[in-house]
Parts: sequence; C-alpha cells; structure tokens
Amino acid sequence: MTIITSFFRKISMLLALFIIFISVGFCYFYFENGKNNPVFSSDTKPDPRFISIKNNQFILDGKPWYLKAVNFVTTLRKNDKEFWPSVFIGYIPEQEYYQTNKDSCLSELFHTFVLIHDLGYNSVRITGIGEYEIQNKHTGKVAFRADYFSTKDFRFQMDGDSVLNLYFSAIEDVLSCAQKAGLKVIFTLKVFPEAPITEWFLGKVAARFKDDPTILAYDFFNEPLYFDDKQRNKESIYTITRRWNNIVKKNSPHQLTTIGLACQREVFEWDPNLVNVDFVSFHPYEYEKDQVRNEMYWYSKFVNKPWIIGETGIPSNNDSIPYSDQAAFTKKTIEQNAKCGGMGYSWWQYKDVDWGDYHQNYLGIVSRNGFTKNSLGRMIHGTPKPMNDVIKDFDPFQSKGKCFCPENYYNFSSNTYFKIIGRVVDESGNPIEGAGVLAWDEWWINHYFSTTKPDGTFEIYSDYDFYHWMISPSNYEMIRADVNLKNVKLVSGTRTIDLGTLKIKKIDLNSWRLNL
Repeated sequence: MTIITSFFRKISMLLALFIIFISVGFCYFYFENGKNNPVFSSDTKPDPRFISIKNNQFILDGKPWYLKAVNFVTTLRKNDKEFWPSVFIGYIPEQEYYQTNKDSCLSELFHTFVLIHDLGYNSVRITGIGEYEIQNKHTGKVAFRADYFSTKDFRFQMDGDSVLNLYFSAIEDVLSCAQKAGLKVIFTLKVFPEAPITEWFLGKVAARFKDDPTILAYDFFNEPLYFDDKQRNKESIYTITRRWNNIVKKNSPHQLTTIGLACQREVFEWDPNLVNVDFVSFHPYEYEKDQVRNEMYWYSKFVNKPWIIGETGIPSNNDSIPYSDQAAFTKKTIEQNAKCGGMGYSWWQYKDVDWGDYHQNYLGIVSRNGFTKNSLGRMIHGTPKPMNDVIKDFDPFQSKGKCFCPENYYNFSSNTYFKIIGRVVDESGNPIEGAGVLAWDEWWINHYFSTTKPDGTFEIYSDYDFYHWMISPSNYEMIRADVNLKNVKLVSGTRTIDLGTLKIKKIDLNSWRLNL
C-alpha cells in the first residue's frame, strides 16, 4: 500500500511540474510576444487583402507599402428614413454647390476621393462621421451629430438596432466611395474610458466591417493631450488601451489599431510606448522652428513601436505664406519621416476652411478657389496646391540618408532669459536620455519643452520665469513640482534654477500585466 501511495505521489508531482512548465511557457509567449501587440490570437497568418505590419513597415499583398494620406472631414446626413455621408459643408462655401440628396452627396464624395487619389494619395483619415460626443457624463450616454433636413448638427442617440443599422449603412457608403477611388481608410472614433457604451460601439463597428480591407485601421482617440479632460497615470493608459485593442482584435483580427497622439508632450500620460495599438499616429506641427523634424528624430530614437505622421502641415494662402514655403516644408518633413523610420505621412487637411484664424484656415491641400477636373472628368470645387506634387513624386523606398537631428533639438526657440537645469537618472543612478521636460509660466498657459541628453542632463529655456515643471521618460513614471524662484541664480546672464539630480522609477510592465 505504501509503495502504491508513493508511486501516485510521484506521478502527481510530475504532473504538477508539467502543468507549471506549460503555464510558464504560455505566459512567456503571451507577454513577451505581446509587447507591441499584446493580443493573443490563434490566427497569426495575415490576410493578404488587408494591410499588415512587418519589420516596421506596412505590407500589402506581400509587398512594402507606404501610407500617403490626407485627413478628410465628413458630414453625416439624415432624413426620416435613412442616413448617408457627404463632403463636409465647410469644404464647400457656396451653398449652391453643396449637394443635399443621397445620390448627389455620394457622387460628390466619390469624385472628391478620386481627385485625392489623382493627387498622389493612397489613403484618407476619415473624421467627423465616426466621432460621437458624451451627452451625459454621469450616465455615459453618447450622441451623434447629423444634418437633419435644414437643421445643422442635429443630435440623436444610437438607441436601437434599427438606428444602428442605418448609421452603419452610411459608413458603408464612405468605405465604398473610398474603395472605388483606390483609397484605404483610417477610421477615427472616440472611445471614452468613462463611457462603456463607446466600447460596446467599438466592438459593433469592428464586427460589422471585419471583412472590409478598405479599413486600414481604427483610430481610437484623437489627441488625448487636448481632448481627454481627466488626469491619468500611465498604468491606467496601458490598461485602457489594452482593453480597446482587445475589443478590435476579438471582432476584427485583420484590421489594425492606432491612436492619434498630439506630439512628444503625450509622453507624460499617453506614453507612446505604453499605448496598446499596432502603430502610433503622431500629430506634430511647426509651432517652433524645425519642430516637426525634431519630433521625428525623437520618435526614431525613443519610440519602440511602429509609427506614422497622422497629421502635420503648415498653412499657406500664397500671400502671407507662399505656396513654395508650404511645398518646401512638405519635402523636408516627408523625407525626414522616411529616413527616421516612419511608415507613412498624412496631411491636415483636405481643403481650406473658414474657422477663424490663419493657421486653421489655410492648411488644406486644396484651396477654396476655382474648380479642378478629376481623372474621370468631373469638376470638383477648389484648386490643388503645389505641395501635392511633392507628395505624389516622393518615393519613400528611394529616400537615402540618416535621420536628421536639427541643431535646435534641445532648445527649439533659442531663448536665453530663464532656464531650468538638472539631471535625470534611473533608480540605479544611470543617466536617462530622451526624457520629456516641460515647464510653464505662473498661469499654466505658456510653456516650453525639451529633452534630456545622453548623460541625462537637460536645459529648458524660456523668455519668461518658469513656475511649474514636470519630467517623464518613456516607460518611466512622471515627476512634477513647482519652481521656487527664491533659488534663482544668475549664470552667464541667464536666470537659472538647478533641480540637481532627479531619480525616476521605471514602469514595471510585468506586474501590471499579471494584475490585469
């Protein structure tokens, strides 16, 4: 009896060890192979009809593919029977040229997409029609906007399958127009962490359009730096975006996911290395000299997942800023994008608008003047700007040379009046390069940004006194404090605050994953 009991004990121990070994192996495969795409799927073979990512490149039909996109605003229209999409009314200033019935709207949309394809673009980032808004933050209900007969921005709720199906038919019309024109689509949504219905809606959209290869990716959220009004830590960002990514992969395993991050400043909360998406879409703009190329240099060094430029541009009406300057900006930034490892380049936006200020009004690739005939012979309102020739002629696979580091990389504005200096290290005292350093004036309005050097030191300059600062490297926690102006010293004529050595803790991803 004792021998039999001992035998079964040994068998039980061996089985337990075998189960532990299998479990550890599974966890290692799941977590280590899921760093860039943390979704486990038994279907790992890409469908060649869909765009996939391999070795930091988009792949289509087994070949490298480079995204050339323009952001395009759409309007949702409805009557008492159906929904349909149209070209954004702000793109068509003369009311007599604006189509109102479904057939004419779809014809205008299709032929506009054809013109975009003619200009050298292969994709559009669709905004407007998929971006709902929180109607009640306490109940989590959301509302959609549509032009309802003569009523603009009519609000309605997605309160049943019949309404949902009508809405989906409008999205199908957008995708059909894009597909026929030869364009892929990045579809922009608004998934709110505090509104579960938006996650339910994300799943519905992904399931409905899972078989449509026209959709390149779903863009979860546009510029949380500006439009997420809740302060979050990086752990919550990791878990939130992981949940969103899993919803798409469960319902539509062959379509990609992305998120529109405004710029380097997102590193303090929506850290690009911790958002769970297939690729990151950055939105850098030229607010300071060479800012866009500076940011792309930073992406190339410190972002460990695939990325594109999801928005950029400088305005031009060929008066205050000549078209030649806009074209020159396009050339130097799209070349920087390819040399720095970006998988694509997208301009904001399709057409000039009348939104009140010069910067917003004249960013379009098409002006509001005249008419242009597309390749199918249809006259489209507006005249393409010369910068489109740069996009059309650019061959990313022939772009040679290293990622360029502009001379003002550490000090965009070349200020000398005031500066904060210091050194950033990890918990072992090792210097951290590439940490984001941000400081504000007294009223939290004006600010400047810099980054740490290879030895961990930084100097952030301004033309006014700093009162507040915060620092965070990617994959590390964020620290912040106020400036004590009593400690200001004059160094070579510059008012200077020395923060000394600042130790920052690295994010422990493994503990986060195990707690999910």
